[in-house]
Amino acid sequence: MTDSKFLAYAGHINVDVVMSVDQLTDDITNRVSRVDEQFGGTAGNFAIVASKLDYPFRIYSTVSRKSHAAYIQFLKDLGISLEGITINENGFGPICYAVNDGKKQKYYMAEGPMTGIRYNLQDEHYRYLHMSTGDPDTNMDLLDRSIHDRAVFDPSQEIFYKYGKEQIQKFVKKSDIIIGNRDEINFMRDKGEISLEQEISTGKIFIETRGHSGTFLHGKKESLIPSINATGKVNTLGAGDSFRAGLYFGLFRNMDMEHSIACGNVVAYKAVTDGIMNISLSAESIISRAKMLCDKTIP
Repeated sequence: MTDSKFLAYAGHINVDVVMSVDQLTDDITNRVSRVDEQFGGTAGNFAIVASKLDYPFRIYSTVSRKSHAAYIQFLKDLGISLEGITINENGFGPICYAVNDGKKQKYYMAEGPMTGIRYNLQDEHYRYLHMSTGDPDTNMDLLDRSIHDRAVFDPSQEIFYKYGKEQIQKFVKKSDIIIGNRDEINFMRDKGEISLEQEISTGKIFIETRGHSGTFLHGKKESLIPSINATGKVNTLGAGDSFRAGLYFGLFRNMDMEHSIACGNVVAYKAVTDGIMNISLSAESIISRAKMLCDKTIP
């Protein structure tokens, strides 16, 4: 057994092709004002932000060398370990095509080598195992094989088209913390026939992100932790992944869940105002702002 790690984080490392539009509509044809290629994905965005917050983590993902050579080098340059990342010599992807109007976005996902895989599990003990986007069977295999204290189920938007009733029930049963936005949490309740009240009574925690309205903590103690409202031109791409990086920043520093969520809200605010690639983070500032948010917490 090698040195233990604080966190194992499984998810996508995408090359994002971001198309900027004036407004998202359901029209067949829309004008694209700008096209950018960016490094992204739930695990990729998380790693970029978390690497600036000084706590240990390992990423689990799979990418194609053909499409991701520059991304792989970028992660190396940030000092992020690649030991949990499988580099596929064939195929292409994963690639995410994102249409963004600055406030909302739609995604079109070409998963490439992320389907039907088994992660290269390192022989380590993790305090937290975080299962984000990816193949449900792959994540369940990781959950069953890994050594961890607490499991976090966070399927994001993939809950709507990758998870059925039995899968939702299995992941919720085996997890200690469940994260999602309001629609995702409601889908788990309805599709999975999950009773939040019953699950909370067993000690589980549900973290419901609500964007600019804050983050609601469903647990034995329930509260709404406010967010910081961003003004001017913002970009919400990757805000949720940045929230998770901030959340674990707080947990690594042994803060309670409310203060850890507040740290997540602070880091998410910095992400939408600075942009993930240019994000500027100070531990002291995060902690002081998080305390201010918790002072305003609504029971």
